[in-house]
Amino acid sequence: MKKTIIITSLLILCTSLSAQRLGFIGGYQLTNSYAVVGGKTVDFNPKAGSGFHVGAYFDWTFKKNYGIDAQLVYALRNTKFDLHYNSDTTIIFKRQIFNLELPVHIYANYRLGKDFVLSPFLGPSFNMGLHGKDIAWENTDYQKPVDMENKSLFDKDSRINRFEVAGDIGVSLKYRNYAIRTLYSVGFTNLTRKNFDWTLSLASNRNKYLFNRVFKISFVYVFDLKSKY
Repeated sequence: MKKTIIITSLLILCTSLSAQRLGFIGGYQLTNSYAVVGGKTVDFNPKAGSGFHVGAYFDWTFKKNYGIDAQLVYALRNTKFDLHYNSDTTIIFKRQIFNLELPVHIYANYRLGKDFVLSPFLGPSFNMGLHGKDIAWENTDYQKPVDMENKSLFDKDSRINRFEVAGDIGVSLKYRNYAIRTLYSVGFTNLTRKNFDWTLSLASNRNKYLFNRVFKISFVYVFDLKSKY
């Protein structure tokens, strides 16, 4: 996975040199996690957490109405859950992870008049966790912190895997050098380490899986380098 991230980064960097449009992307996102143990979904009572993403955007057209876009973004993912599956709702967990993400999408352009373009897109996203932490807090109005993990979430003996491959689907509305995008992303790779035993009554010999789902809304500004759409 690490080699895939490096190779993809180099390809995107090299391709950006011939990109038709370079610019910036940033926006708001909601992240939710769901868990599966032994083939059954575990009710962690998950709640989506707010975050952000910001970075570089570029795209190029290889046919009249079709092209590829890519981004290199720094993103904050927040999630919340409790031990609802074990009838314990007194403690809430907050997970905060900062990611480096490399989405690559194929898109199609459909003109809506002179200046507006509608562009549905889809493709993979290669994500790497940079650093993160888990915080436990009381499920009360005061939300008093109970415990905070001091070591990295990505240590070999820690909780989750650093690398993730996800699938993205979304649509952009472009107006000249501006665009607004909505995107839904689903993780394909299991984030839970095999040697990490979840808390309380879950049997350690069961296969454990943890996946992320992310909704993003982004704003894009680009500089035309070669030609317009």
